[in-house]
Amino acid sequence: MSSKIDKDALKTPDMFLSTSDKIFNFVEQHFKTFLTVVVAALVAGGAYVGMGYLQTRKELKAAEALYVPEAALRKTETGFREEKAKALKPGDKEKKSEPAKVEDYARDYAPTVEKIKAAIKDNDSTRAAMVSALTLSSFLLQQKQYSAALEALQLAKFNPPSADLLAGFWFMQSGLVNLENGQTGPAIEAYDHVLKSDALKAFHPEALLKLGVCSELKGDTAKARETYERLGREFPETEAAQNALQFLRLMQMKTPKQG
Repeated sequence: MSSKIDKDALKTPDMFLSTSDKIFNFVEQHFKTFLTVVVAALVAGGAYVGMGYLQTRKELKAAEALYVPEAALRKTETGFREEKAKALKPGDKEKKSEPAKVEDYARDYAPTVEKIKAAIKDNDSTRAAMVSALTLSSFLLQQKQYSAALEALQLAKFNPPSADLLAGFWFMQSGLVNLENGQTGPAIEAYDHVLKSDALKAFHPEALLKLGVCSELKGDTAKARETYERLGREFPETEAAQNALQFLRLMQMKTPKQG
């Protein structure tokens, strides 16, 4: 079985980007509000856990440093999209699944991405840097820059508590980018980490779904079926459970008939 995720065959084109898309799209559309909320959370969080004045200043400084290059990236992306829209003939529709061209990425995005990466490295021990690494990783996935997305995620060195919501986003994104890079082992470890935390239960349905995908990619159909069925039992009302049901049906269709 191929190590690359076949979205068309699985009939759910956006599922494997669902978590990262939610982060990136929200930040893209509401970044100033998002930054304000992040800064407020950093200040409130610092007071709550006793981070202290210096650590709070460190977080605020990091958020400010990261805002400028991220705003530049969004501006570049908006301009690029507008240019592409103008270039389309009347009636033409851009294919969402069309891979990004390497030359387009290098020309329009790479310089600003490098600035964001440098800012993350300079502030790598902060929560702000981890949030930025998550959004940058998501952006790079959308550009089909899979190895770069994994590298970006690993730039942040902040280590949130396992029950922290930020940790949940990080492990889910880690699983996703490792899957896209064909590394099922690290992906499984990331999803297992999420499933071991009751505080991250909101992520459990999707983590189970992707664990099933990992098993399929490894060729372990029995384990995949078991995981999909567990998802259906424990979280029957979720979208992930509906997707798992589709996957089970596809597996059944692929199974050779006996006799």
